[in-house]
Amino acid sequence: MDRNVWIRFVGEGINGVAFMMLMPFFALYLKDKVDSLVLVGIVMAIAPIASVFGTMIGGKMADFYGRKPIMVGSMVGNGIVMLGFVFFDTFWMFVVLSALLGFFNSLFHPAASAMVADVTAPEKRTEAFGLLRMGHNIGAATGPLLGASIIFVSKTIVFVIAAGTTLFYAAIVAFFIYETLPKQEKNDSAKQEEEKEKLPSPFKVLLQDRLLLLFVLTGVVISMSFSQTEGMLPLHFDNELKHIPETLNPFPYLMAFNGLLVVLFQFPISTWAGKKKIGSVMLLGAFLFGLGQIGIAWFPTFFYSQKSDFAIILIILLLVYAVYTLGEMIMSPVQMTFIANIAPEHLRGTYMGAAGLQWILGGAIGPLISGYLLDRSLGVVMFTMLGVGCMIAGVIYLLIDKMTNTTSAQKEQRQASM
Repeated sequence: MDRNVWIRFVGEGINGVAFMMLMPFFALYLKDKVDSLVLVGIVMAIAPIASVFGTMIGGKMADFYGRKPIMVGSMVGNGIVMLGFVFFDTFWMFVVLSALLGFFNSLFHPAASAMVADVTAPEKRTEAFGLLRMGHNIGAATGPLLGASIIFVSKTIVFVIAAGTTLFYAAIVAFFIYETLPKQEKNDSAKQEEEKEKLPSPFKVLLQDRLLLLFVLTGVVISMSFSQTEGMLPLHFDNELKHIPETLNPFPYLMAFNGLLVVLFQFPISTWAGKKKIGSVMLLGAFLFGLGQIGIAWFPTFFYSQKSDFAIILIILLLVYAVYTLGEMIMSPVQMTFIANIAPEHLRGTYMGAAGLQWILGGAIGPLISGYLLDRSLGVVMFTMLGVGCMIAGVIYLLIDKMTNTTSAQKEQRQASM
């Protein structure tokens, strides 16, 4: 594995600590500062909206200016913005800071993903993305515990520490990671500007590459499932498990279990998946992911009808969540590998940015639908629909991979005949 990947593995752990120290307590911090929960919701909604712009320009900038400066600039911006939450405490400043946080955070991922693709062979990319995901989850497993212990002293200290760790990661990238943008012939400044103008926008890439567009649209269903499980699942438990106290909501235990499984098994699973056909792996991962969603939908209703004890509820839900997490671990790194493999070398950052739209769209659409359904105690319907949708998405992933292989074979035949 390339040195850059291992350095980023360490950095992702640091970054995971920073964000997961902050994010579980972000809403509580805002609640103390603004007048209503409606305003808290507005502030938190601004970040994913602003991330659309960062995702769109981040990939294109990474393809022209290089991966490293965009990654460093993104993290420096994030660190400064986190400190801003300590010094400003008005609603409108929180809106501005939230928008900047979403923007800078979204700049990072297309450049970072393109860098991984630059330095790893196609057969090793799934393993590399899995390694980085494991690094992030090591941080994510410890971050909330650190945040919970610090927040009793002062909520502002969490922002200061999170900002410090983010700036430390920026320094690691700046001093230890080398630039990986594929080298081209040196041009004068006028020619460079001309080349920059020739780089297509992610929207144009989506319209031109039908396989990429189909992949992104399919991925919206997966993204909606992720966002609803991570954000709305505790509300589903509250609606359905009426016979247990709210303090015994199973959700925190499931999240901790998820992080532990990823840390322990993500890398070997990614190594295994990297040796298999991408389409078949995505089908398997999406099927298990969807099966876990269906279990999450129906078991709480069964538990309430049987008035099951909390211990029994937790044990069964942990088993269900293990299936869900297994699907997640199989599918997630391979999704990034697929994009890296179909992207032209000079457009890897742009393709990664375009692919990121699936997470933004799913994260924005999902809460609107789930809020309506959960308000009517229809969480069973919602999670069942998401589970079935994920299984269908797996079949589509398999078809997309076959279409990609067919297209590649046709290109090779045309080149051989010339």
